[in-house]
Amino acid sequence: MPDWVKLAEPLGTIIGFVLTLMVFSYIFGDNALFRLATHIFIGVAAGYAAVLVVYNVIIPVLVEPGSQMIRVGPPLILGAWLLTKTSPRLSRLGNPVVAYLVGVGAATAISGALLGTIYPLVDQSTRELTGVGLWNVIVNGSIILVGTITTLVYFHYGARPTASGVTKRETGIEIVSLVGQIFIAITLGAIFAGVYIAVLSVFIERMRFIWDFLWTFDWKHFISLLSPK
Repeated sequence: MPDWVKLAEPLGTIIGFVLTLMVFSYIFGDNALFRLATHIFIGVAAGYAAVLVVYNVIIPVLVEPGSQMIRVGPPLILGAWLLTKTSPRLSRLGNPVVAYLVGVGAATAISGALLGTIYPLVDQSTRELTGVGLWNVIVNGSIILVGTITTLVYFHYGARPTASGVTKRETGIEIVSLVGQIFIAITLGAIFAGVYIAVLSVFIERMRFIWDFLWTFDWKHFISLLSPK
């Protein structure tokens, strides 16, 4: 195995250690080291994404023999057509493509809300209500059902004008939406706790990495690889 291949792992460890310290330097405020580490991360992520697109999308679909140009042709035509929006004189020509994108986006959003949010909530609520055991039916199912209904009512924006001219929702909807607001607050708190635990786990892992690097890194082996033979 060539020496430069053997250097890959220790060099990667050293670079990871240096970049970790550069990111942790943000503790002392925004500085050039932290910004440099951020730029490096964004550049590496963008380069990695570009490589994935080239080797997993462009080459298999457009370059390799037997590529499905019939399926790829319409998106390419629409993409080239959309470029007319960059010119003030030709911008009107791209309106049909924009309308098509808006329509597809709206349909996707509606179907995603129905199939990805409302239907799973209703299905889960039904499953809980028809579960085995009195405790499961009365307590768990009721909490899920009340939380689902009150949360949906909270996002009901219908309002009627009052005698003073101020638009206000009905009292019953306000009370139910208040309960939904409590459920939303509990949900956001749980999400925040989950994010905090995940970030804390990453922090502990990075601190363990720094500790292991300082006390277990084989500097003699690394220097021997750098020494000319």
